[in-house]
Amino acid sequence: MLWAQVNGLLDKVRNNDVLVIVVIVAVIVLLVVVKLARGKKRAPDLEQGQREDLSEYPPAPAVGGQRLKVNGMPGRIRLVVVAPTGKQQDAITPDDVPGLLDRVLRGLGDLVKADKPRVRVWPPQLSVTGFGPTFHRLVESPDAEGKPSRWVKLAGPARTGKRPILLGLAVFGDEPSTLGDVQVETTEWGELLQIEK
Repeated sequence: MLWAQVNGLLDKVRNNDVLVIVVIVAVIVLLVVVKLARGKKRAPDLEQGQREDLSEYPPAPAVGGQRLKVNGMPGRIRLVVVAPTGKQQDAITPDDVPGLLDRVLRGLGDLVKADKPRVRVWPPQLSVTGFGPTFHRLVESPDAEGKPSRWVKLAGPARTGKRPILLGLAVFGDEPSTLGDVQVETTEWGELLQIEK
């Protein structure tokens, strides 16, 4: 009896070859849609620990004394990023940063201690010329590009005596300016930055 029902069902399927083909095609389409809906797996974000959102930064402490000027505009340092140039350089620790900055510009290390910015040490960078664009891309300003902003970001190679480093600064100015993202050459730090008493 059961065998007769199975044979009867198979005869109906044979008579409905078009239906079988439609079902098979529908199953294949469904599998393709499900696979596309899941999408590709995202690659891990290798720069995640280096990303900074300046809109989340607290204001600088109210401290008198020395002030930093960027191209004549007074401001407070809110972020310092330092990285060794290449893998052959000695590692840098956050405790090393004030001393290194004093060698870039006398008094800059003391100013960092007063402004209490976030200090980040990035892994060794293989591209000296690529550091600035990478810093500007990963350190996000809350203001639209090309519009006046109180945020100024400076990045590039710097010399600390015999040891070259890569340096990035985010400075919150006293007033909006159009300085924006500044790519700094090794010899330009002393020209762009002044310490005012």
